[in-house]
Amino acid sequence: MHLAGLVARDRGDLSRAEDLMRESLDLPGVTGRTQAEFANNLGNLLLGAGYTPSAEVMYQYSLAAHELPQARLGLARAALELLRPDDALAHLDRLPAGAMGPSAVLLRAEALSQTGERKAALDVLTAAGPEVQGRTEYWLALGARLVDLGLFDDALTALRPLLRGPDATRARLAIVDLCVARRDWEGAQAILREGLAAEPGHVEMLSRSAALAWMQGDDARFADGFRNALAAAPDDPALRLAFVATLQNASRHDEAERVLREGLALRPDDEYALALLALRCAETDRQAEAEKAIDIALARAPELELVRENAAIVALTGLRADDALRHTDWLIERRPRGQTGWALRSLALRIAGDDTWRALAEPERVCRVATLAPPEGFSTIAEYNAELALRLRQRHTLQAHPLVNSVRGGTQIEIHMGSETDEVVRAFFEVIHPAIEAYMTAMPQLPGHPLFGRAAKGYRISGCWSVRLFGGGGSHVGHIHPRGWLSSAYYLAVPPEVSQDPHRAGWLHFGRPPYPVPGIGPTGWVQPDNGRLALFPSYQWHGVEPFPGQGERMTVAFDVVPTGG
Repeated sequence: MHLAGLVARDRGDLSRAEDLMRESLDLPGVTGRTQAEFANNLGNLLLGAGYTPSAEVMYQYSLAAHELPQARLGLARAALELLRPDDALAHLDRLPAGAMGPSAVLLRAEALSQTGERKAALDVLTAAGPEVQGRTEYWLALGARLVDLGLFDDALTALRPLLRGPDATRARLAIVDLCVARRDWEGAQAILREGLAAEPGHVEMLSRSAALAWMQGDDARFADGFRNALAAAPDDPALRLAFVATLQNASRHDEAERVLREGLALRPDDEYALALLALRCAETDRQAEAEKAIDIALARAPELELVRENAAIVALTGLRADDALRHTDWLIERRPRGQTGWALRSLALRIAGDDTWRALAEPERVCRVATLAPPEGFSTIAEYNAELALRLRQRHTLQAHPLVNSVRGGTQIEIHMGSETDEVVRAFFEVIHPAIEAYMTAMPQLPGHPLFGRAAKGYRISGCWSVRLFGGGGSHVGHIHPRGWLSSAYYLAVPPEVSQDPHRAGWLHFGRPPYPVPGIGPTGWVQPDNGRLALFPSYQWHGVEPFPGQGERMTVAFDVVPTGG
C-alpha cells in the first residue's frame, strides 16, 4: 500500500499518493520504525506540495512512533518554511551526532542566518567537512552568507567556479544577487546577458533582466526578452505566466491580459492563468467573468494557494462574504502565520458586517505611532534625519520602482543590516529599538491573534529598505508584507505638500486594499512628520496617497519578526 503511494507520487498523482500513504498508516502491524518511516514519507510529500503545517504534524507523528533522524530534519525544514528558525535550530540540536550530514549542516547555516546570526552561519559552513563541500548547495549557501556579511569579493571567489559546471545557471543567479547587493546594476545585467545567451528561455533570468532594465529607466524595451522567448516557445506556461506578472507589475495591464488570454486559447484549463484572469476581471468591474474563471480554477485545483487567494478576492469584490470567509479559513489553516490569509479575512469580516475585524485590523487597536530620539552624536532627530537622508539619497541611483512591489513614481533600495558599514545608517537600528520594544511590551496577551498572539521576548529585523517618492504622482498602492509580522514606515524627509495637505495627499492610509471592494475604504491615517515612526501588523492593508508638487518624500521601512519564545 505504501509502495503504491510512492509510485503515485513519482508519477505526479499527489492526491492519490497522499490517500494511499495515509491508508497505509492505519493498516494492522504498522508500528514503531515502520510507522515512523511511512509518516516521514508522507511528511515529505506534504512539504513538497506546499502543505507545510500538515507536513509538520506528520513529522511529529513519525517521531512519536520512533526517533527517526529524517523526520527530525523534516521538522527543521518545516520550521524554516514557517518562519520559525529558532525551532529549526532546536530540532537540529536534538539530532544524534552521526546524523549531522550535509543536509543538517546546510539547514543549520540557513536557520542561523534567519535568526540574524550571520557570522555564526558562516562559521558553520567554513567548518564543514569535504562531504558537505562537495555539494553545489554548499557553495551557493557559502556565497549567500558571505554576501550577508558584505564580503563580496570572497563570495564571488566561492561562486565563480560553479560557472564551469552543471549548476552554472544557479551560480549566475547567485552572482546577480551579489551584484544587486553591492548596487552594481551593470554587472548584474552583464551576467544575465551571458546566461540568456546560453538559455534564452530561462524564466528566472528573464524576470531578473526585465526588472533591472525597468529600474534603470528602460520602460519601452524592458520586456523584449520575454516577448522573443514566448514567440519561440508559446506552449511554455511558466514562461507565459512570468511574462504576465512582469507586465502587470509595470502597469501594462492590457498587454498582460492579452498574453494571458492567448495562453488560455492554447490551454483552456490552466488553473494559474484562470486565477490570474479572474483577478484581472474582478479589478476591472467584470464580476460575472471573474466568477466564471475562478470557479473553473477551483474545480481543477482547490489546493493551490494562488487559486484560493484569488477566489477570496473575487468573492470580496462580489460582496459574497460567506465565500470569502470560507476561502480565508482555508488559507489560514494552511499557513497560520501567513499574512495574506489574515489580510483577506479582515476584509471578509468587514463586508460581512462582523465587528470582530476590529480586533484584527482597526488602526486604534493594532497600530502605533512614535516620535524617535536621535542617536549619540546628533542633537535633534531632524539633524540625524538630514544626514541619513543624504547618505541614502546617494544610493537611490535607479530610475524606477522595482517590478515586485507597491512603489509608484519613485525608487526603492535595500538596506542590508548585516553588511552595512556606514555608521550613520547603522545607527538607524539603534534609533528604532526603543519604539519597537515599547510596542511589543505593551501588546496584550491574546493567544491565536495573528499579531498579539505571537508577541515574544525579542525580535529581529527581517528586511529593511528606503523609498524615495516624488511629487506629481509618487504613491504606494495598497498592499501587505507577506513575510513580516510587524511592519513600519519611518519619515526622513516630508515636503510641505504632504505635511500641510488638508486632503491627506502623501499620507499613509490603512484598511484599503488594491481591489475594488464596494464600501471598503480607509480605516485610519498617519500624517507623515520628520522623525515619526508608524508600526502596524504586516497583514494590515496600507498604502500612500499621491501628492502634488515636486518635493521628495523619503522613508525607511522594515519588517520585524518575533524571537525568543
